[in-house]
Amino acid sequence: MPNEVMLKKTPAPFSRLALWTLLACGTGMYFFANIQRVAIPGAIFNQLQAEFSASASAITGLGSSFMYIYAVNQLLIGMLIDRYGGIRTILVGGIVFCAGCLAFPLAHTLPMLYVGRALTGFGASALYLSLIKEIMRCFDKNYPIMVSVMILIGYAGGIVANAPFVALAARLGYRPVLLLMAALSLALYLGFAGSRLLLTLPEIKAGATIKITNFAVVLKRRHNVHLFIFAGFNWGLYYVIQTVLGKKFLEDFGDLAPMTAATVLSVMGLISASCGFLFAVLSRLLGNRRQIFCRLAGIVSIGSFGALTALVFLDMRTPILSVLFCLLSLTGSMSSIAIPLLRETNPEEQVGLAISFMNFGFFLAVAFFGNLAGYVMDVFAPSPVNGVIVYGRAAYATVFAVLFLFSGLVFVCSMQMRETFGKKIAVG
Repeated sequence: MPNEVMLKKTPAPFSRLALWTLLACGTGMYFFANIQRVAIPGAIFNQLQAEFSASASAITGLGSSFMYIYAVNQLLIGMLIDRYGGIRTILVGGIVFCAGCLAFPLAHTLPMLYVGRALTGFGASALYLSLIKEIMRCFDKNYPIMVSVMILIGYAGGIVANAPFVALAARLGYRPVLLLMAALSLALYLGFAGSRLLLTLPEIKAGATIKITNFAVVLKRRHNVHLFIFAGFNWGLYYVIQTVLGKKFLEDFGDLAPMTAATVLSVMGLISASCGFLFAVLSRLLGNRRQIFCRLAGIVSIGSFGALTALVFLDMRTPILSVLFCLLSLTGSMSSIAIPLLRETNPEEQVGLAISFMNFGFFLAVAFFGNLAGYVMDVFAPSPVNGVIVYGRAAYATVFAVLFLFSGLVFVCSMQMRETFGKKIAVG
């Protein structure tokens, strides 16, 4: 049961229902935000490139425009929720998210596509940290499990964004599908806003300052820096495969049909979401251990990207490529470990700042790797095959070699993580 954290305007049973409805609608919006993050541009890369006669970097830039705005906003959102709370923050961000979801499928020029993605990223950036803030406030003792449930539901959007989305887009067209998603997102927002009217929110903390320099104290701890690099690059490397590069690579180099490639990515999303929840449960059963999961992620990252790079260099177009993608997704989502680790290695009053900076690192890494992959691919001349622009072995070998180098940093930093056993510890 949730803690009694809000004063009620209505009798207790109704206010409790309103609270659960509010959290459910907020999580539902997070589900659709994940579809938006994953499906565009990766799931419709070829369609967008053909329709707008665009380069690889222009299409990957659609994902990066979302991610850069999303990433930078995490720094602001972390401070806003400390002052105004998660619910007020979602009320503002949610309507911008819905506007962006509507603008993208109605756009018919590349600049307007970028505007739609920017609005969607700006609004979506308010959801994740705000929901974590409210869940931590409502479920003090069981918050790691509840956060994992929220992440599991949200990441299910990444599953839907591949094979199911590709199948619907092939049948109806990607624009009608995205318009339907925009309508459903708006309905969830209205449910969230309506539930809020039955609750009295905590007072605004006028003393909570909104200054970018607030993050300096968090960055002074070496353990935090190692954790930010480990978690950010680990997530960024996995997610650039999931959202930007993976489907296109499996089609171009792996010789898979679009629907088959999309199914592989859906399986990746399912594994990632399930393992994020599983790691939270296993961590608790093992006495709240965190270190072993971080080190496992580092080993999986460098091993998977090393093997992928070798296979591409050797021109081995084998199903093992898909297996390695799925292996990478085992430890792609480490939030259920990294968030408790941050809480246990930072003073309580700095936890919100630390989590927001880590989330900033997540999406900055995805945007950076997405842009990097696009620019590298543009160096190599593609070949048109049956009306589809196909990139060759040299392009993908170079991309994966660069990503492999960054996976080395993931491995090194994962080995620096301290064990907490679920208790507050002092770290430098």
